[in-house]
Amino acid sequence: MLDEPALESRPRRDPAASLWWLLATPLLPWLAVLPAGRFALPLLAPLPVFVAFGERVRERRYGAAWLALMGWAALLSAGTIAFTEMRPAMSALGILHGPDYRAEMFQWIVRGDGKETTPARFVPEQLAHLAAFVVLTLVSGGYLGLVLGAYLIDYMSYFVGSFAARSAPLAGALAAWVPWSAVRVAAFVLVCCVLARPLLVRAHRSSSDAPEPLRLTSREWLLLALAGAGIVTDLVTKALLAPWWGHFLRGMLRH
Repeated sequence: MLDEPALESRPRRDPAASLWWLLATPLLPWLAVLPAGRFALPLLAPLPVFVAFGERVRERRYGAAWLALMGWAALLSAGTIAFTEMRPAMSALGILHGPDYRAEMFQWIVRGDGKETTPARFVPEQLAHLAAFVVLTLVSGGYLGLVLGAYLIDYMSYFVGSFAARSAPLAGALAAWVPWSAVRVAAFVLVCCVLARPLLVRAHRSSSDAPEPLRLTSREWLLLALAGAGIVTDLVTKALLAPWWGHFLRGMLRH
């Protein structure tokens, strides 16, 4: 179980009341059509989920927080994929790092080489992303970590939408969201749930509240260990499966 009893009193409210904002998430990629929209998209992307996420994390309902963020990530990706398929030229201008990442991934698919099949290149990059994500999460109660996460999801989803447009809209999108990337997202989300709590609790506490130690509990260390196992699984799976998966995707392309 990811959840544990809350140490703070829970407000008497509908637990789903703060989740309806998630419905706006698939529309966020259209921010890319605005001036400076390519920067506004990742910066504003966490807004639909952040209140719901914060409530659940403060109460140590980590399972609910993880599910809320995973739903947000899935909706953001789906919206970006659809936007890319419907407006390819606009999305190329509006998704940060999208065209470069697309070129890198199509090199892997068509030629069978590149960063995806070279652990000496992708391992340091992904560990750097993780380190930045941890720092940003700690200093912002999770918000800036989610900004970085939105940036990563957006450009990965831009590639997925571009691949789907050249293969089959649904099957291509499902196949191009490679399994190790999905594991990585799940692990990063779990890290965010645990490490966002100290600052969220401090920000929410009034001056009259009794102080609560903000040290990590044994349950939280276990969740971080689970996230670490997910990150290792991501790297190992990618190293083992990327050559085969690229060949599989190549067979789906329309010539």
